[in-house]
Amino acid sequence: FTRLGRLIKEKAKSDVDKLFSGFSKTRENLSVVDELLTYWNLADTDRVLDDLEEALLVSDFGPKISFRIVDTLRDQIRDGKLKSGTEIKASLKRCILELLTTKGSKTELQLGFRKPAVIMIVGVNGGGKTTSLGKLAYRFKNEGAKVLMAAGDTFRAAARDQLEIWAERTGSEIVIDNDKKAQAPSGSKTWEA
Repeated sequence: FTRLGRLIKEKAKSDVDKLFSGFSKTRENLSVVDELLTYWNLADTDRVLDDLEEALLVSDFGPKISFRIVDTLRDQIRDGKLKSGTEIKASLKRCILELLTTKGSKTELQLGFRKPAVIMIVGVNGGGKTTSLGKLAYRFKNEGAKVLMAAGDTFRAAARDQLEIWAERTGSEIVIDNDKKAQAPSGSKTWEA
């Protein structure tokens, strides 16, 4: 492998590791739900649903989705449709699956009315900025948008090379500092973009 090839391979492995560690965090948080519902009885409904809501929130479901799921379960319990922890667990799974598979829900990213829309991605080293930018570019291109990327990492020169690969993969334009002496792109190239 070339140096760039090794860097990209290491970055890809790091991204996969982060993804799966995030899933294990969610799995651990949701294992609380299993315990809650195993010993559930009707008298504990409000407390259990509050704990369930908290478990969903710390598992990154977001407030709106968490409230919607818990409200749906509360209504089903109140209507007598769910009478055991096992039934609640099955209904919870159905609610989550329905949210993930519902067609027709608006998933298009809203960038506002002013054109061009500018998205600046900032974060700590190793946080997945370049990969996230690549994924956003892919999505925008699939929605018919024109994408221009600008390499602005003034610390890690390999980021520019990584971004070039993402631009090529997604069919996006890219602005880079072609000065071979420059170790990293200058801020002026970001401004130029």
